[in-house]
Amino acid sequence: MALQIVRRATAKWSGSDSAGTGSISLGSGAFTGPYSLKSRIDDVPQSNPEELIGAALAGCFAMALSSELAGAGHEPTSLEVNAKVKMVEEPGRFSITLIQLEVNGVVPGLDEEEFFGFADATKSACPVSRALAGTSIELQRGSYSNG
Repeated sequence: MALQIVRRATAKWSGSDSAGTGSISLGSGAFTGPYSLKSRIDDVPQSNPEELIGAALAGCFAMALSSELAGAGHEPTSLEVNAKVKMVEEPGRFSITLIQLEVNGVVPGLDEEEFFGFADATKSACPVSRALAGTSIELQRGSYSNG
């Protein structure tokens, strides 16, 4: 039988969309924090669904890229992936239209073009990328060093 993994998260909300507040909890217990409409549209020190999506994609992509590099004999010293999630207002609704991933890495023995080639090939490989198939995902070159 194929391995099946189930992960959980909980969102609680009280009040209207504009005046209400909520909390988000990860099933692992690693994070519980507040969120609100203000955290989605202003710089308020609370979480929001868009940054959680960005964090999920950045984390998944970093692990997938590490796996691809190591599988090709190029174990990375470090990888950092920064995500920018773009949400735009359309008539009657908001939509996430773009996620930009800035990829930074240190991988001994691999030149810069090869590194970003691996990154580009990995862009659609992780499970979160596939789950977000309806959203454009772009890679941006960050810093790179081969040792």
